[in-house]
Amino acid sequence: MTAYLDHLSEGNVPSAQRRRDAWKAMRPYWEDVRPAMIDEPMCKAYDRQRKAGQATRRYELAMLSTALRYAAAQKLIAAAPVIWRPAAPERQERHLSREAFGKFFDAVKAPHARLYMILALSTCARPSAILELTWDRVDFNRRTISLNPPGRAQTAKRRPVVPIADWVMQPLQEAYEGRQCSHVIERGAKPVKSIKKAFSAASERSGVEATPYTLRHTGAVWKAEDGVPMAELAQLMGHEDMQTTFAHYARFSPDHLRRAANAGAL
Repeated sequence: MTAYLDHLSEGNVPSAQRRRDAWKAMRPYWEDVRPAMIDEPMCKAYDRQRKAGQATRRYELAMLSTALRYAAAQKLIAAAPVIWRPAAPERQERHLSREAFGKFFDAVKAPHARLYMILALSTCARPSAILELTWDRVDFNRRTISLNPPGRAQTAKRRPVVPIADWVMQPLQEAYEGRQCSHVIERGAKPVKSIKKAFSAASERSGVEATPYTLRHTGAVWKAEDGVPMAELAQLMGHEDMQTTFAHYARFSPDHLRRAANAGAL
């Protein structure tokens, strides 16, 4: 595992740090286990004792499998055992109605948090992309935002160049005029590393539960409801495979399957 993680770091793989963090949680269980001893019962025992969500447990076991295959390819071990994993959890794309969001947004007090909400809805970007956004990638002349920082390799979770929506221009320009650091989402002249507390506070005050990812899905659903083509929505959301966009958002489009439903009329 150490060799595998070092390999990722040397290759500047974007997920390297996430995998190192995952190994910290996995290490007490796995570090003294001989690869040849790993079998399905051992993996299931890990799954039972690991206090984490199903998606996290599945991710960690998948990472173990990848590391073992890497070790086998590098001849660090004789062979890579088959790693059992729990089934993938069913994804639920929770979103807010316009009325619910209005109630939630009214309860957001901090200016940096309100700007985050505006950007999240308009760009449908992932939370990390918004929090890492710097002013040098906001082009007011071309009215675009480049979500991918220089030097970051594009991954399956793409960060596209997105337009600045008309209704976002004014609050974004006001934030720019009052900026105190290079990051768009800042507080006390410092970048904001996590926006979760602001969401938690607004959820408690408004009675409307929302998370950073709720707004990504909310923005996507609203755009689908307004008739945005799935191909455009896929590009906006940074989906490499448009089937992902269809699977989660096509049903919200007013024209989805309408032609098929109207065909063969009496």
